[in-house]
Amino acid sequence: MKPRQRVALTMALLGLVVTGPTLKAGEPTINPTGRWKVILLSTNAQARPAPQTLKLKLDSGTLTGTLSYYSGPVVNGKAPVSELPITAARIQGNGISFRFTHPPAYGKGPNANYTYQGKISGNTIKGTVTTEWMEHTSTKDWQAERLKE
Repeated sequence: MKPRQRVALTMALLGLVVTGPTLKAGEPTINPTGRWKVILLSTNAQARPAPQTLKLKLDSGTLTGTLSYYSGPVVNGKAPVSELPITAARIQGNGISFRFTHPPAYGKGPNANYTYQGKISGNTIKGTVTTEWMEHTSTKDWQAERLKE
């Protein structure tokens, strides 16, 4: 092998070792698959929001999941729990977003719509959730901790 060929081959191999495999544009760098304990944060010190459980699955770039929440009044120390699917779920890099819609807890009326956005760092997600219900919109912070399986 000639010196020029040896240098070219060495440079080509170094390029493969240094750069390694590359991610495609928009491909998630984090896998959020698993169960997460979600807390909606409040500035009201007396308010203790009930935790929710977020179940996520990332499969071939498609993010799906469900959100469980207390869906009715506490009776004899227990509250009913509902589990509904999340929609419009996306993950890009360490960013995550999804929507969640649920019917009113009491009586009849329009569904409440929630849009969650956040950043994943290790086993924690932090972000904001925007609630839309009966022409009112509010935004709160939320966070989630990955539950050990």
